[in-house]
Order: sequence, then structure tokens, then C-alpha cells
Amino acid sequence: MRTGRSALLRPADWPRPVRRVLTGVGVIVVVLAVTITGYRTLKPAETVSLATRPLASPEPIKSIQYGELRNAPLIVDGQLRIYAEQRRVFADTPVTAIRVMTPHWAYRRWPAEVVGVTTVEKSKTGGTFSVVVTKWSDGVVVALDAETGESIWQTRIDPVAGETYQGRRTGAATVYNPDGLLLTSASVDKRPVLIITGKDQAEAVDPWTGTNRWTKTFTEAAGCHDTQWTGPTTYLVKDTCAAPAILDIYDAATGIALTQWRPPGASLGPANVANWYLKPTSCVIGRSGCALFEAAATGDAVSFTAADEGLGTITPTYYSAAPDGTVTAIPFADKDNMIAIGDTMVEQVVTDYIWAISRTDGHQLWRSEVAGQLIAADADNVYLINDEYQLLVLNMQSGAVTSSTELRIRPDDRWLFTQTYLHDGYLAVERLGSGKPSDVDDRYYFSSTPVVIVGVGA
Repeated sequence: MRTGRSALLRPADWPRPVRRVLTGVGVIVVVLAVTITGYRTLKPAETVSLATRPLASPEPIKSIQYGELRNAPLIVDGQLRIYAEQRRVFADTPVTAIRVMTPHWAYRRWPAEVVGVTTVEKSKTGGTFSVVVTKWSDGVVVALDAETGESIWQTRIDPVAGETYQGRRTGAATVYNPDGLLLTSASVDKRPVLIITGKDQAEAVDPWTGTNRWTKTFTEAAGCHDTQWTGPTTYLVKDTCAAPAILDIYDAATGIALTQWRPPGASLGPANVANWYLKPTSCVIGRSGCALFEAAATGDAVSFTAADEGLGTITPTYYSAAPDGTVTAIPFADKDNMIAIGDTMVEQVVTDYIWAISRTDGHQLWRSEVAGQLIAADADNVYLINDEYQLLVLNMQSGAVTSSTELRIRPDDRWLFTQTYLHDGYLAVERLGSGKPSDVDDRYYFSSTPVVIVGVGA
């Protein structure tokens, strides 16, 4: 049995006041440690991993399958693929890699979430380098050098309440339909204009410098200007709180109001009448660079397909907005799936043929009896995906099929799709399993690598 001084070395034998003091000190130390650790983990942070190697020259594009990706890419200069995740934007290279590669660069912010990503390439008028513009749920907008990942400018706009990452597993919705980022061009010098939208506000900037061109604040009731898009040189926004609703058209380069417009027959009445139907169409990507829009004098309009099936009688009319704001109806365009390229409009007539008509007078330019879904068009070609999961390329001038590329990786693959991306000779398709957005990701998507990428070159 120990006695004397050695007994005092045991905490249980210490005087009670001493034990209480030491216990309190211990609690304080633990709380401070947890607080410091939590702060270091959860504090707002920006993490950048810059590129450490130069980019290789773009590879020749072949009309072949290149691979399956877990993320949906934006393609820049034929050299980089840009991806979005909940709290990270990153790039890999080369574009032809069969899988997502180790990041060439990566940019992360915490705790904000990515709500939109868009790109402006150096090939555009006025560009000397390519830019990746990212918008975040806290309203911060960060522009990155596409080649290095370096931040080149930042700004902020008040975010719309509830903005969050909507890209799910692939990020497709975030890069192919980015919230709050609209691209267009100036009507005079053709220089790109980036329009950033937020809570009842829009701000136009130069995409390479972040220099403000103009700012528009909507002073009416909150939430009245949620429908907005860009044309080739214009910025269009619908005021749903006007009676009846009204479409304001602005010059994208200057912010000058060009005109206000309503469809013929728009009138006062209940919300389903006064807030008439409006939808941008034939867009370059997302709601940017839309060549046309659909409108009807009531919100009860139905699609052309639904009307053919006897599910309604009021269908929309297609319209175009000129650089000066003049709105022109295109009454002979009467199909749901339609793409306008210059003076040519390509329409999906039924599932087993498409045709091209003149945008000026509606006369038929050609008709092609090929089955498939129209997904894109450019100055040279029209692109369809058929029931055999092949990409068909049709000549824009004649409608003749010039090539086909197998989209299936395995012969027994079967999938659905809603999101496609065609850029600079590459096509990415987000493949779905059930196609029901309410399903969990493992069921909703075709696989863990649901994006297939193919070349559409010669």
C-alpha cells in the first residue's frame, strides 16, 4: 500500500477544487480543438490546382467511338474537356481519351455549389486565350484561363434563392444549360458578350476581362423576370408581372432597350391567359444564341404533336427577333423539333423523315426519308440519332446521308437520351436508363459512365 507523497500523484486523490478546475480546463481545450478543426474544415475556401504541363496539339477527328465518361464535357479548342461537379470544375486532356483522365487543372470552392459553367474560345472575335466561366450558388462568378486553370477575374451578383447544383452524376444540366450564364455577340463588332443573371438583375461583361458593359436592375416585384435568353445579338426577358405579360428586347452589347412585344391577341384575364406561352428555341447551347422563339396569346398552348393527337387546339407560332428588335412571325414552321441555320429551317416531320424549308418563304428545299431524332445542325450538316443508336450525318444542302457512326459501345446496349452536345467535330450523349428524373442515379443513368463521346469528322 502506497502512502504519503506518492498517493497525491493519483488524480482521484487530488483535492476536489483542483479536480474541478482541471476538468474545466480540459473541456475548454477540447472545445477549442474541435472549433479550430471545424473551422479549418468548413470555412469558406477556394482551392486551385493549376496545370503543370502544356497542352498537346489537337488530334485529327475520326468518325469513331472514343469512349465512355462519367462526366459530361464541354470541349475547348479541340484540346480540353471541361467538367462540373457539385463543388468543383476541372479539365482533362486529350479530348479523345476513353475515360475521364487525371485533371489537367481543377478549381474548387467551399461551401458554394456550381450552378453554371460556360466557355468562350480564343477563336472568337477579340480573343487571345480561351476562358471557362463558372457561376456559384453564392452568386460569385469566377473566370478561369482554360489552358492553366488560373483565375483571371471575379465578380458577384445576388443569387436567385435556392440556386444549387443540378447536374446530378454527370453535370450535364450544369454545363449544357447553365443557370445564370448567357452568351451572345455584339451586333457591330461581333465580340462575345457574357450576360450574368441573378436575383432581378442582369449584368453584361467582357468574358476575357470581366469589364462591365451594362447592368440592368428589374425594379418590379421579385421573380417577374425568370424567363430570359439571348438571341444572336440580343437579350430577351419576359416580364410576367405586366398585364398582360410583355417581352422586353435589349441590344446585348449596350443594354439599350430596342422594343417591347406581345403576341397578337394577348390580353388581360386570368393568369393562364395574361401570362402567355413563351419558349426560346433553336439555341446554340442552353438558352444562349437562340435563333427563334415560340409564343402564343395564351398560356394554354399545346405542342404541335399534342394538337395532332387531339389534346388541344391552340399551338404556338415561331418568331425571330432581328438585331434591331423587330419581331417577325414564321407561320409555315409547324413542327416541335426544328432547328434554324441561316435561311434554312430543318424540321422533324415524323419519326421516319425530316425536311428542310426556306425561312423566307417556307418552300421545301429537300426531304430525307431517314428515321431518327433530330438533335443538331450547323452550316454544313444535319445530325440525327436513329433507332439503331447510330449518329447519322446529312448534308445540309441536299439531305443526303454522308456518314454514320455507331454510338453503342456494346451491341446489346439500350438507352434513352435527352441531353446531347455537338461541338467542333465531337458529339457527347448523356445516356439514361429509366429516363425518370425521380429515380435514384443508379437507376436513372444507363451506367456509372453514362456519357458516350464520338467523333463526327471526316
